[in-house]
Amino acid sequence: VTMINFKDVVGFFETIATKHFQIKSFHSGNLDEVDINKLGAEDYVILYAEPGSATVNTGVLTYSFTIYVMDKISDVVGDEPNKQRLGRVDTYSETLQILNDVIAEFKQNLNSQSYVDNQVVLQLPITCEPFTARFNNLLTGWNATINVDVNNKNNLCIAPIIPNS
Repeated sequence: VTMINFKDVVGFFETIATKHFQIKSFHSGNLDEVDINKLGAEDYVILYAEPGSATVNTGVLTYSFTIYVMDKISDVVGDEPNKQRLGRVDTYSETLQILNDVIAEFKQNLNSQSYVDNQVVLQLPITCEPFTARFNNLLTGWNATINVDVNNKNNLCIAPIIPNS
């Protein structure tokens, strides 16, 4: 049994983003450090994985990530007062479905079609929250905090340290 590490979990997100038809870019790290304004239109929809805590337990390591699926509000034809509201509704609808797709990759990873290793266990339920104008360019979408459990050997015999004899 291979131990899934932090880099592997981030890699699962990146692979999902690469393979998903609607996600155009993937980023990871602290969301506050990203200059969203430097991203071009071709970068949206964005899947963003912000690392949270890691919890070490007997035999289990739990990684926590806040994941964001975000887009610029789509252009909707119509009168100006309703244009932004309707665009926001469309964008909420699309980005929630994409977030649900990402969650499904982790939830259904025993299925051979998933890009997530079958040793990863997703904790359910997951609460998704909408946001708008998180940045000054009316970025809109959903975020969710997900926790995934992986095997953790907690084995001092394999630690790279001189044994205490």
